[in-house]
Amino acid sequence: PPAEEKGISYITSPMVGTFYRASSPETPPFIDANQAVQEETVVCIIEAMKIMNEIQAEINGTVLEALVENGQPVEYGQRLFKVKTN
Repeated sequence: PPAEEKGISYITSPMVGTFYRASSPETPPFIDANQAVQEETVVCIIEAMKIMNEIQAEINGTVLEALVENGQPVEYGQRLFKVKTN
């Protein structure tokens, strides 16, 4: 794994599935770069076995970048977003 950066955390996938940044193709993403998140902020959806699971940030900070493209498959523990923690 890459070296950890001070003050940087990652929002990771709690399951295997398909990553979606928005609830539908017509709506804007839940979060974008430079946007603040709180522990309960919904950051994406992961579809697993035809069930749409809302994923919460579970940390406080500012999103630096999304690490996964919309519609891509993700693995358990895969990094989804890079966050500068408060």
